[in-house]
Amino acid sequence: MIHYNNFWKLVYKVYPPVLRILEKVGVHKGRQDFHIGSLKEDINISNVFNYLSENGFEDAVLAWKDTGDVLNMRRIDNKIYQYHLRIFNDNEVKGHYEYSSEGNPLGHIFEKHFEASIDFFNSLLANYLK
Repeated sequence: MIHYNNFWKLVYKVYPPVLRILEKVGVHKGRQDFHIGSLKEDINISNVFNYLSENGFEDAVLAWKDTGDVLNMRRIDNKIYQYHLRIFNDNEVKGHYEYSSEGNPLGHIFEKHFEASIDFFNSLLANYLK
């Protein structure tokens, strides 16, 4: 039996390249739902990354790359859920609340708990959104 930590180390190594291949063959394209708003024009994406990192976000490694995303981060909530935030090259901001990959792998893959968290993201990004 694979130890839990070793299992997730393997998943984190193997799964992202699989996702990139699936994206290239068209299994996933476009952008997921849950529009939050747009970044102000003078906002530097590096500053947003640093701010989110300071607030518990990390790169969303086990995630689709939506068309045009330049920032793709998540924050784990209660070990089971995550806030997932994307920022795109046209300054669009999208985010949602869902099962985390580790907390409920099948629920995450099949989007069994996939909801808007507009108030959370608007509050978090108040200084960055138009």
